[in-house]
Amino acid sequence: MHDRAWQVPEEAFAAAWNASASLDEATERVKELAGGKQVPRWAVLARAAALRKAGRVMKELRPATAA
Repeated sequence: MHDRAWQVPEEAFAAAWNASASLDEATERVKELAGGKQVPRWAVLARAAALRKAGRVMKELRPATAA
């Protein structure tokens, strides 16, 4: 299940991440890009961290807070 975050093309993943307001929203977007299959938040966060380490600009996201 965790590899689904890596099956999304890098450009699409980065666009989804950078267009999101929270980690939860980014996870939902990546889930949609992965064909609606479950994608764990930790895997989305890990891929974003790997892309940052590789030099890609990824905005800072925080988990959504309960209102």
